[in-house]
Amino acid sequence: MKKQIHFVCILFCLGMIFFHSCKKETAAPTASFTTKIDGGVVTFTATVTDATKYEWDFGDGSYINTLQAPVHTYVQVAVPVDIVVSLTIKGPGGEVTVKNTITIPAKTKIEYLTGGKPSAPASRKWRISVNAPAFIIDFATATFSPNYKTYPGGILAAVGLSAVYGDTFEFKSDGTMIIHPNGGGIFAGYVYCALHGIPNIGNAGGSGLTYAKPFTSPAGATFKINEGKNFTITTSPDGATASDVTYSNVMTLSFTNGGFLGILDSTSECIIDQITDTQIVAHLFVSAIPPPGQVGKPNFALKVIFEVVP
Repeated sequence: MKKQIHFVCILFCLGMIFFHSCKKETAAPTASFTTKIDGGVVTFTATVTDATKYEWDFGDGSYINTLQAPVHTYVQVAVPVDIVVSLTIKGPGGEVTVKNTITIPAKTKIEYLTGGKPSAPASRKWRISVNAPAFIIDFATATFSPNYKTYPGGILAAVGLSAVYGDTFEFKSDGTMIIHPNGGGIFAGYVYCALHGIPNIGNAGGSGLTYAKPFTSPAGATFKINEGKNFTITTSPDGATASDVTYSNVMTLSFTNGGFLGILDSTSECIIDQITDTQIVAHLFVSAIPPPGQVGKPNFALKVIFEVVP
């Protein structure tokens, strides 16, 4: 009996030794990962060993992802954002977690304006907002002061120019644009139309604003976003004398081949005060002084709010 007990003990001990030796041979998983960042779209690639399960925490409050090489889209804002991403790998030998900090770049102005970028082409349409809080006419001075007149945002409809709010400006991420004269014409300067023999409707409240009709979208129109520009333009706020004015460190939209934003006039380049995914605030230059004044030299700057077209 004692021999049998002794033999059983030996077998038990051998079994425990074998069990522990097997357990030691099961390696713990290892993990690392790399990222490819394209705007807000990030592609993750994991390099792991001894893995049976992947758990990605993208650091933005989204759900845990269990794919080996997921693609995740982050919300971009106006400034770069650092985000800590963690990957937990689980396997027979245990689990391991690795973390990396990634930087989501700021959303570019071309992305705000067009909804896309060269690597992901898109286009976005804008129109003058009929529901804007105000439609402001300032003098074209270095400080856009004094204010000439401030109207309600929908004032143009009240003076017979409601078609203005239907026309749209489509900006594409390849730098081209299309002007859609949905009302058959386009918002314009009265003096510009008179000088170029363009038929027009109205002269809104004597402000020198009108609707040019008919209008055909120019072929091959392009635009360029200029950030941090010292923009110099010759203006004539009093309509009698002209001089150069420099707007320092501003963002402008410049155009070629007949492109413009908002209003057809002698000066197409405009200053962009603010741009988001849904709104543009711009200063558009217009000449409202007929001959023998400083024809073509802007004396007004319209502060206009554009809204994105759904």
